[in-house]
Parts: sequence; C-alpha cells; structure tokens
Amino acid sequence: MKKLILTALAALTMGTAAFAQKIDNSKDPRYNSAGDVTNPYHKKDLNKAGEIVSDWYSVLGMVEKSPVGPNLTTFVNFLVWDSLGKYIEDDGTIRYGGWQSTGHVLDPHDDAIQLTDLPGNQLSRFNSYKLDTIAFRYLYVRNVDSIPDGLGGKKNVVDTVFIAYFKGNQISKRQLSLPPNDKLALVEMNKNTRLPQGYFKMDTILLASAVNGFLDTTRVINNNGGFENSWGIKLAQFPAPAGVQITASSNGSTSDNLVAFTYTFKSGIHTVIGTDTAVMIYAKDPSTMPSGMRRTNYFGCRFAQNAGTTNWDNPKFFNTSLFALKKETYAPVEPNGWKGYVSGNAFTSELFLESYFHLTTFGIGVGVEEAENVKITSIFPNPAKNIAGVAFTVKAASKVKVAVYNMVGQEVKSSDFGSVTSGSYELPLEISSLKAGIYLVSVTAGNTTHTQKLVVAD
Repeated sequence: MKKLILTALAALTMGTAAFAQKIDNSKDPRYNSAGDVTNPYHKKDLNKAGEIVSDWYSVLGMVEKSPVGPNLTTFVNFLVWDSLGKYIEDDGTIRYGGWQSTGHVLDPHDDAIQLTDLPGNQLSRFNSYKLDTIAFRYLYVRNVDSIPDGLGGKKNVVDTVFIAYFKGNQISKRQLSLPPNDKLALVEMNKNTRLPQGYFKMDTILLASAVNGFLDTTRVINNNGGFENSWGIKLAQFPAPAGVQITASSNGSTSDNLVAFTYTFKSGIHTVIGTDTAVMIYAKDPSTMPSGMRRTNYFGCRFAQNAGTTNWDNPKFFNTSLFALKKETYAPVEPNGWKGYVSGNAFTSELFLESYFHLTTFGIGVGVEEAENVKITSIFPNPAKNIAGVAFTVKAASKVKVAVYNMVGQEVKSSDFGSVTSGSYELPLEISSLKAGIYLVSVTAGNTTHTQKLVVAD
C-alpha cells in the first residue's frame, strides 16, 4: 500500500505556562562512550505485511541530518535514585549524581523527518498510529551481586528499571517564550516517589543478575579514556504495551497526538548507610581504591549534546528529549515552571537522548474497534523449546501472518496462516532452529498487528 504523503498540520492549542529562559548546562560533567554495537534502527524496517508505515523513528537521526548535526558530541550520563550516589573523579574530586530519569516524546509529524533517508515516514494529522516497540542506548554496570542480610548470610541484589509509557493528553505542550521559541513537550514526575506520574502504563524490569534476559551488564573499559571513565554501549529493546496509540479524527482535528516513554533506575543497594555513601564511579586507578570502599550498581544513558553555536530550532513540532534533574525533582516549588522533567531543547547546550520508537500506522481516521482487529491471547508454553503455540483472535475476515523477530528487529521466522474469518485460532510455531533468548512474536491480520514476548529456552 502506498505510504501517505505529508499533509499540512492543523493549528495546535498550546498548554498553559510558557518558559522564559534556557537552563545553562554548559559546565556539566560528561563521560565518554568508547564503543557501540551496530545500530539497526535508522533503516531497519520490520516489513509487516499490509501496513502503510511500519518503521523506526529516531529524533537524534533527524538532528544528525540538520544544520546542527556536525556540532553533536556523544557522551553518557547516569541515573540515580536519590542523587547521593558518589562519583570519585580521576583527580580525587568528589561529586554526586544529578539525573534521576530520562526519556523522549515523539512527534511523527515533524518536518525534520524529511531530512532522513525515510521521508515517507512523516505522518499527517489524518494518520492513526500505534507505538509497537521502543529502544535506547544504555550501559548497566553491576559491581555488586550480593550484600549481607544482617543474619550472617548474603542476599542477592535486585536492581530495577521502570519504563513508563505516555500518550495523548498525558503529554503537555509548551513553548519557550524567548527566541527561538522552541516547542516543548513534557510529562510530569511525582516528587515524593521520584517516579513519573500520569502515565498510561509502567513496566517494572527486575535485574537480579548480570544475565537477566533484558539488559546485559556493560563492564567498564579501562583504555585511553581513563579508569572507569569510558564505556561500551549496548542497545535495549522492549515491546510497548497494547493501547499506546493515537486514533486520528477523520477531519484531522486531533491535537493530543504524541507518544512518549521514560526510564528510571533504582539500585538495590542503599546509597547511604549511616555516614557511608556508596560509590558509583571510581575513575582513579582501582589499585588506589581504599579497603572496604562500598560500591553500588549503576545505569547510564547515551545522548548527544549540541556543542556548536547554531541552535536546534523547532518552533513547529514537539520532538523532545526529557531529563529529570535533581534541581527540579527535589524542589518544593517548581523552578521556572518545570514539573520534574526538563525538555532537552531547554538547555543552553541542547541535549538529545539516543532513543528509538517503532510506529505502525493503522488507518486514516479509523476507530479503536477497527484498529484492534487482532489480539494475541496467549503464547504457550512460555518459555518454550522446539514448539510454541500462538493463540489469537481476529475480529474481521483477514489474511493472517505470524512472524518472529529477534531483539534487534530482524525477522527470523514467519508463517502465512492464510485467509481466516472472525474467530479464535491457535497456530503451532516451530522454534527448534532458534537460539535461546528473547524474541517478539507478531500476528498481523489485515492492517493491524499485535506483538508479545517469547522466551526460547535452552
């Protein structure tokens, strides 16, 4: 089916407060990222049958093609639960963490998409779409696997990553009141729990060991970047919950038309015990580490900073990286109007999180009932070995395809089920050729797709 071409956007009603000035972050410390795994997200298409657009979106990919692209420098930074995790720099300077959560709002109508290799992915105001999958760069350093239980034994350390999803009116639209009058899109944080609030759904990912099925431990690289001052970066990918979708009005009047996600990390190790503060990063030679120094596990994100003098101007659309800073998340009064999260283009040295959204359009002005034509009711057993059963329901007569994707978006197996009438079905899926790991099973019926996770066992 032919992809939709760009249609002029309707005027959008702005949110309440405007923001007067940018935040000066020019002197914030930054850490190097020394190596990357291959990035499949700029051009990788999942090739779901019958879809208008089904592809990955990267705002950083858009910015890289813009006039500020040559000015981007990439770094990593770290997420802390209570801002007291200690950093010991290579010169002995001690400082503390400042970011508590991060994320991204996507505006798939942005003209900047026209700069990329996939200009046809720009959506019009008449496009309904759903968020299938998210991905982001990360590093997860696990220094400690167990701690004393107080009874003479040990207990395993369980770290946690919270992924929250937002859509529509859960995302507020604002604007800087001084030139370049950039658009801002924000979600809110609960300052008591230090977690996002007002979300559609939150997934809790428990990290009980270095081999956890979701996020691998990324060890430090003691190279020319210095001791514990340079990291290899990996990619994480998660299926979005069902229902993170925008159903466009048939007259194109939908203004709550954005989707977003955030992620937050909590270490299972107490940051402070008495007067002892756990050390996240020790950038000095490890041989100089004091005996008995208490370490903690930590989690970082990869982002790019606009280091040039040309600003990223986006006065029409709402693509926005999100950063929750301790200055805003702990303040009893909201400084400058922020409610926990600060927009990446609200910094003097603009910040762009390296994150990705996989979107699928499901029609022009169609309703939710039509959009949810297919639903996976179960995958059994799960984990599975050799054969897994996929049970699903179809609301309207359709051609059905079942496909399996690995965690970097590559199709590794597919089966055409043929034309079916409405009803419930079960399909045996032969998986003996797949290596042990986590996969995504997608059932496509006509123009709609539902995806669930499958664990293949040894």
